[in-house]
Parts: sequence; structure tokens; C-alpha cells
Amino acid sequence: MAVKYLIGIDLGTTLAKCVIYDESGNAAAQSQREMEITYPEAGQAEQDALSFYTITCELIKKCVSEAGIDVRNIAAIGIDSQMGGIMSVNRNFDPVTYYDTPLDSRSAEENRYMHDNFGDLIIEKSGSLSTYGNKILYWKKRTEWGDIHKFIQPSAFVAGKLAGLSGDEAYIDESFICFSGLCDLENSVWSDELCSKLEVDLKKLPKIVKSTEIIGELTSSASAQTGLPAGVPICAGCGDQAAGFVGAGILTPGQMVDVSGTACVLAANVDRYTYDRKHMTAACMKSAIGDNYYLLSVVLGGRTHKWFVDEFFREERERIEKDGGDIYGYLDEKAALLPPGSDGLVAVDYLQGRFFPPDPDVRGLFIGHTWAHKRIHFYRSILESIAYDHYITKGIIQELVPEVDLKTVTAIGSGAESRLWMKIKADVLQVPFQNLFRSDLSTLGSAVIAGHSIGLYKDIEATVKKIVKSNVKIEPVPGEDKKYQKYIDVYRGLFGILKETYSKLAD
Repeated sequence: MAVKYLIGIDLGTTLAKCVIYDESGNAAAQSQREMEITYPEAGQAEQDALSFYTITCELIKKCVSEAGIDVRNIAAIGIDSQMGGIMSVNRNFDPVTYYDTPLDSRSAEENRYMHDNFGDLIIEKSGSLSTYGNKILYWKKRTEWGDIHKFIQPSAFVAGKLAGLSGDEAYIDESFICFSGLCDLENSVWSDELCSKLEVDLKKLPKIVKSTEIIGELTSSASAQTGLPAGVPICAGCGDQAAGFVGAGILTPGQMVDVSGTACVLAANVDRYTYDRKHMTAACMKSAIGDNYYLLSVVLGGRTHKWFVDEFFREERERIEKDGGDIYGYLDEKAALLPPGSDGLVAVDYLQGRFFPPDPDVRGLFIGHTWAHKRIHFYRSILESIAYDHYITKGIIQELVPEVDLKTVTAIGSGAESRLWMKIKADVLQVPFQNLFRSDLSTLGSAVIAGHSIGLYKDIEATVKKIVKSNVKIEPVPGEDKKYQKYIDVYRGLFGILKETYSKLAD
């Protein structure tokens, strides 16, 4: 019997990836390309919506040409994409607006309006504060509003274009809706109450589906653009974080995951819906598989990490990479020699607003530095800042689900390769950290979801356990968290102390 193949596509914030997998999770071919983000002015960030589709077709075609397989054995396609923003289509399923990324803060006024007036209700119903419902309110004030038929996510846009959907057939899967501020997450429906209070036209919101639902088949037009045969089933797909959690096997209550990418995330799998009204920090997101949820918090700290290295270690980076080295490994070695707390230096990694709790005015900060501090101190303080945020998130998760035994944290994303970063987090949180032998977890998760959607994989948890194995495991040093405690307390207090200052700077 011929081997079946699955395509997994990950449309991340800065990178798009496509991988063709066989049934055992082995990559037959893979390709990737950077996603362009433009910054017209301070506080503005845009991504061309149509490029998600054209780049996807380009990557699929490249994989097909390199795989050396009979493309008639490609059984299904699964797609995931970044989660915090929104785009829109007209009746013909053509883009109306650019992809309004969470890096863009033009909807700050709408963000404040939503959460100042309805924050408690949004948290109770949606399980999270809004990251893109406020953008829908922003677009309501623009001339493009009349042409907008549905608001959707990039993964659904690409899947829909491949399948030839119309605007009336636009959809969104369950994993995305918590960040809308417009849904009833526990029942996986749009909230009539929230949409009424916020005066959002329900007709402009897409239908909500399961990630495993088959939304259509590849059209003959898309076949010509991708090199795939027409008729390949396409599943609904999900958010990139949800896909990565599936790929990493974070599918049972108590399992935790640390994502170190453009967005840094700490999440725990839980078996019931709950919400963080008290702190407004932990979001509740529906799992792409089954009926569980994830409690999580998001920091755009990975982008800050890269920004700092690009801007302040440019010459070293060029020299080291020219010799075949890795700038991050080089800096980690030097930063590992510094004491916990970076000799009294604390960083805030939010360079363009804070997601949870929402404060679009928050900007970056280094505090506590003296003439004795070197660039490497600042580098280490950025790593520690993410650990401090994770410490706060873990405490909130334990408040919300005290019955759940939080287990080893699985580190995924490009930052999971850093043993220093895993050690800092393990010591601060006092839980073991492990990374995995493979890093293609979002594309793998999307492919596994696609396989499940056509019945190829009956038991996803068992499937992932066969495919993905742990690599390095780091145990926390008992009591090491005490060395960080005063810096955690300083970090926690900075946001309240500087709120008025941040507001003035943002004007």
C-alpha cells in the first residue's frame, strides 16, 4: 500500500514554512521564506494579506519539486497562522484590508474603550482580553468597512483560496476566537451580548468551526499554482500556537509549554474553561484537538531579543556568522558567567505595548544599570525578563486551577535551543524544562491535525508520542529562585509605577 503524505504549513509572524511529511512524521521536503512586515510610522505595522497566499503557493510548489514523491499520495493539507491580528475579505474572498498585526497599535483607542467599559464581561465570556476585536472596531470607522464581508485569519484565508471558497463560506476555527473579545468561548459561538454592546455586526464575523473540519478540496486553479493534484482535502487548521502545542504533544491536563519565538508564551493544558478576571493576564484558549483548553500569557519578547542582538551586536554577529558560528550561542556563553539578576539590572521587553493585561502604551525599559554594566548584562536581563513574566503567569494558573498538577515544561521555538534560557526559566519557576529533538512543531502539528481530519490518525496523542522525543532536560537548582525574587518583585511593580509615564510618552 502506498505511503500517504501530509502537508503542514505555518504562517508565522516573520517566517512562513511548508513541510511535506510521510505518515511517520519524517520530512520529505521543506521550504521557508521570510514574511515581510512594513512599518509606515511609529506604532504602525502591516502585512500584505494576499502575500500569505502567494507565498504559500510558492512554498508548496518548491516542496513538491524537491520531495521526489508521487503527489497523488498527498492525502491532506493543514495550515496554521499567527493569532493576534485580523484581516478581511469581500464577497469574492479577495482581501480588503492588510493583515492588521498585533504589532500595530492604531486601534489603541478602541482597545481602551472595549476593556475600560466591558473588560470584565469580555474576560468572562471570551476567556481573554481582545487583541483583534478592537481592530474590528477600528476598521468600522474606515472607508473600507463597506467592502468588508467577513473578518478572518490568514490560515483560513489561504485555505479558503486553495479551496475556492466564497465570502459567505469564510470561517474561523475555535483556537482563534478567544482573542476576539467577541465570543462565548465555552460554547464556541459569537456572543450576542458582547457584539450588541460593542455594536459589531454579527454578519461580518465568520462561522466558527473545528480545526479538523474539512473545509473543501484543492481547486484546479490552485493545482496549477502549487503543483498538487486537484481534489486534495484541506482542513480548517488553527492558530500557530495551538498547532505547535499539538506538535509538541501538549494534550493532557498539567502539561506545560514554553514558546520562545517572536511571541514568548507560557501555557498549561487544563480540562475545563476558566478565566482570569482578577489579573487579566492569563488567557484561556481552546485546544485545536479535543475539548481541553490552554491557560497562557503572551509576551512579544522574542522580537525584543532579536532586536537587541541586531542593533547592539551587529559587528559581532557578522564576524561570528561569517565563520559559521551562532551569535546567540556566543552571547549565551558570556551571559552564563553573570550572576542571577544581571548584577541588579531589570528589563521590560514590551517595546510596543503589552497584551496581558492590555496596555498599548507600555514601552521598553532597562533599569538598575551602572557604569559597571556591559552589553552582555543587558542581553541576560532580556532573557530573565521573560522568565519573570512566566513566573507571574505560572502563579496565576495555579490560582485558577489549583487541582491541576503542573508538570515539566516543554520548550519549543527557536529559543528552546538556548540551554542558558531554559536554565534561567527552570530556576525561576522551579520546574524542570526540556526541549525536543525537532523544531518543526507547528508544521508538524498542522500536518497531524490534517491527518486526523481524514481519519489517517485515530489517536493524535499516541501518534505524536511516536514522532516527537525529548532531548535535553534541565532540572531546577533548589532554592535558586530566591536569588531572583527581589528582581521579580521589581519587575512586577514597574508597570503600575510607570503607567502615567508610559501614557505621556505614547501621546
